[in-house]
Amino acid sequence: MNTDELLTLLAIAEEDRDDCLALLRGDRDRTTVNEVLDALARSFGTFDEVPLDEPTKDELTWLHAFLLFTPTLVEWHRARGIPEDVTRDTLADVGRHVAISRRVTGEFGLQTWRWLTHHLTARIFALGRLQFALQRTKVAYAGAFEEGDWVLALHIPESGPLRPDLVDESLSLASGFFAEHFPDKPVTVATCDSWMLDPYLVERMPAETNVGSFIRRFTPLGVTKDAPAEALYFVFRTRDLSRVPELPRETSLQRAVLERADRGETWQLAWGYLDLPAGTAAPSREAVSSLA
Repeated sequence: MNTDELLTLLAIAEEDRDDCLALLRGDRDRTTVNEVLDALARSFGTFDEVPLDEPTKDELTWLHAFLLFTPTLVEWHRARGIPEDVTRDTLADVGRHVAISRRVTGEFGLQTWRWLTHHLTARIFALGRLQFALQRTKVAYAGAFEEGDWVLALHIPESGPLRPDLVDESLSLASGFFAEHFPDKPVTVATCDSWMLDPYLVERMPAETNVGSFIRRFTPLGVTKDAPAEALYFVFRTRDLSRVPELPRETSLQRAVLERADRGETWQLAWGYLDLPAGTAAPSREAVSSLA
């Protein structure tokens, strides 16, 4: 895989490519980069059962390591017959988050490097509109799952509307994909830990909206914690509460987020689950030789 193919696979935007190339050519502390590479290798393919060490919190060191480690992930996907489109869609999150960092800070970076460790350690897969991380539960909830069961942690990338038909398709694809590629880790449940499941939002988003329809799919598990700026960040990409008066109120979601901030109330991260549907066939397999 040459450098241009690598950056294309990771969906690195043109404005970020020179900076990525500089990382690959540069003289940053390679000792620390190697420590990150070793940490990724130890946790790789364990589905988070081997916790990932963090030798540094320097975001560009992590991005440098991700660039170097990508061929290892691609080879692992190929060896398991994972379709090329799934590999590409999964790794596109790297470029997406580099672009988000530039949009938020005005500079090249990767603020969300910790999130992307899930992708590079082969834990998460993009299947249609949604992403799914395969993991064991550490707790039990009656009627939902037992401690130690395999479940899919559902995540929502910034890649368009949450149309009900697209969500239906993703959930069905996930059932088929994991049954085919990881039959030793059976899953029947998807969980979601998000500010979107805060009961406040469920009360205020109409069921006929995309967001309202999505959040009503989940059965609450009764676990919440304070997350004052979480909704603000994911809707507006800022954690600065002083900006609330100037932010747009064009959609029902924007209005719900800002009106709560106006009242000085705190958003909650809430946890819920849904039962996966019977799966369709996994996405059609394309030749993977172009990823070599």
